[in-house]
Amino acid sequence: MYQIDQSGKIEQTSLDTIIALANGKRYCIILPKKIKRLLQEEFRIRKKPRMFIYDTFCALLVMILLKVRPAATIFIDKEYFGNEDVIKARILEFMNKSTRIDYIPDIDFTLVGKSSPAHILATKVGNKQISADKI
Repeated sequence: MYQIDQSGKIEQTSLDTIIALANGKRYCIILPKKIKRLLQEEFRIRKKPRMFIYDTFCALLVMILLKVRPAATIFIDKEYFGNEDVIKARILEFMNKSTRIDYIPDIDFTLVGKSSPAHILATKVGNKQISADKI
């Protein structure tokens, strides 16, 4: 079982976003606030401002999943209540576009607590105690 947690929501464009996967393996990505603002503007130009949050979140998740390729179920923190089906569908759609379909993760959603390894990893990266794997 792997857990994924987010620190600094995508829509909080004054903060960097950190997404961390942890348990048997660990991996962490930072999306700088400057890049988030550029992405947000691009989604506005394309008249899809609401998809900015979900597509950006899912793209980051796909980057992690394709890098780590966890074999066990991945539990994503319920950051966006009620939109889990959209998020899961977009993750699978992005994965199908980015690679051969030889890896399809088992994805579920849960509340990831503060004692979760993923939350602890995101916090340590946010506090600059350890470095992210990718920016």
